[in-house]
Formats: sequence, C-alpha cells, structure tokens
Amino acid sequence: MKLHGVRALSALAVASLALTSCGSSDQGGGGEEKFTQVKMSYDNDDFMNQMTWMVADEKYWPELGFTEPADVTASDEYMAALTGGDVWIAQGESDAVWAAMAQGSVPLKIVGVIKDTEAWWLGVREGVDPNNLAGLKISGGPIGDRNVKVAEKLLEERGVDPKSMDFVSIPGGSDDRLTALLAGQIDVAVLQPRHEAPLVENGGQMIEKKYQEVPQETWVVREETLENHKDEVCAYIEGRVEALQYVSEGPDHTANRDAVLEIVRARGLDPSQAEIDEWTQEMSNQLALDGGSSLESFEQWNQDMIDNGNVPEGFDWKEHADFSCLTAAQEKLGLKPDPGNITG
Repeated sequence: MKLHGVRALSALAVASLALTSCGSSDQGGGGEEKFTQVKMSYDNDDFMNQMTWMVADEKYWPELGFTEPADVTASDEYMAALTGGDVWIAQGESDAVWAAMAQGSVPLKIVGVIKDTEAWWLGVREGVDPNNLAGLKISGGPIGDRNVKVAEKLLEERGVDPKSMDFVSIPGGSDDRLTALLAGQIDVAVLQPRHEAPLVENGGQMIEKKYQEVPQETWVVREETLENHKDEVCAYIEGRVEALQYVSEGPDHTANRDAVLEIVRARGLDPSQAEIDEWTQEMSNQLALDGGSSLESFEQWNQDMIDNGNVPEGFDWKEHADFSCLTAAQEKLGLKPDPGNITG
C-alpha cells in the first residue's frame, strides 16, 4: 500500500500531469496491459475515506485480480491526476467532477458513488448569537464552491438574507473552514458532522443539521480506461461495494467495526475516538452503502450544477455516466440496482 499525504500539486506537477501519455506503462489508465493495481487519487484522506478503500484492498481486491497493494494519493488536484494519466480512477466532490466532464478535454465517465447524502451543517464559533447572524463573516469554501450555495440556502431558511453576510473565500475543504472558524477568522461556516465534537469543545455549536440525498462524491474514470479495462473497473467497484457492505453490517452498522479497526491500524491508520464515535452516523447519513444514488437525486444534482454555473444549460449527465459495472456488482451482492443500468 502506498498512501501519500499530498494535499496539493505544484503548477509544474499539474502541467506535467496534463502531458502524461494515457498509454503509459505504469497502469495509469491506457494501453492494453491488464491492471494489477488500483491507482487512485481522491480529495480527502479523512478516516472514513481511508477506511473504506483499505478494507477493499485488504479483503476483496486481491481476489478480484489486483495482486499489488493499492497506490492511493490524497490531493486537491485529484482530477488533474486522473485526466493526466497518473491514476486510472478518482474519487471526489461531484461538483468538480461535473465541471471536468463539461470541460471535456478528456472524456470521463462516472461509474459509482461513495457518498449519497450531503450534510448541510452550519456551525458558529464561541460567542456568536445564532439568532443574530447578519453582518458576520461566513464561509462555504472558495468562490464558486457548492457549499457557498448551501450556506445561502441555510441562511434563507433561518430568515437571514445572505447579502447581509460577509462571505469569505477559504481555500481547501471543510477541515480548513473549521480551522478558520476556531481561529476566529470567520464567525459561521458550512461544516461536516465530524466537526461537531471539536467545535463544541472550543465553545462553538452547530446551529443547522440537515441532510440531502445527492450523489455528493463519485468515482470517475477516463472513458478510454472503461473501454480498454472494463474488467478492472468492474473489479474495483465490486470490491468497493463489498467493503461498504462489510463495514456497515449490523443494526447500528458496528458488527464488524472492531475487525475493521484492526485492519486500518495494521496499515498505520490510527483513528481518534471522536472519529470512531462517528461510525454509525457516517454509515447512516454519508456513505453510499450500495455504491449508488437514486436517479432522482442525480437529476436534481445535475440541475443544481446547471443553476450554479458548474456546467452549461442543457448538460446531460447521463452521456457521461456508465453504471454497468455498478449494476452488475449490486445484482451479484443481492442489492437493488440504484440508480439503474445507465450507460451513456
């Protein structure tokens, strides 16, 4: 197993990725040689993200043909790694995936979902009156990030005019927003459920806790990879879905938790007690345990992406999706196909 803690790539590295040949011999996604290793880049190496692929790599991928330990990289530039050929599959925020599909320089296909529920959680720092937010500093991430729109919708639901707030652009993800919030750089932020414990410990509070069904984070490959290496793409997805089923067994999803913790600790991942305590909530309200999301949620997400300007009017997401591998895996494991066998 190779796990890199890279959070961003230099401009030179990104440029190099763009020039990488899709037919390289390092199993980046092109050529005819069968893949024997999962090479993936994803956007966030928090505990749940790492745990789910580690279980697949430990228990399922070897039996499905991946004889080499997975090579996984966490990077803000996960889409550049995919389109440049450094990896053959990526996992990340669907707004970035949609934008890359619409840009079209490298044909892409969505092949599955890792998170099918979006947490609309709004937190405030210590000393902030949740009933008097007008004029305060708020962040949903960098300019154009979907969470900026989430912040606006949550404010409107609370009767607060978003225009009365001072929106601050904070690069990175929700962890970075939490850091800025606790440092007093902002007063309000769109956060994730895992942030509640540290926020409360530092005197803050969550003032909104809502969930929306959306294909929030997806798996995506280059179209040529799906054409030339469909068996390996299907094996990847089958292993991921099997792992998701395993880690979520039991009425409260904890039947195999101890066994999973043994696996990840043996691989050098040592989750905090707070991260472990989030287990049931993450399984119930974040992870797509069948690797999919409803057709209706995809349609609504696509419309949101159009409304937000991530993709042009009339963008047809189905032309950029192929759920044949996902459907096969779901049927093999006795799961209801979701969203169905869409092959754009």
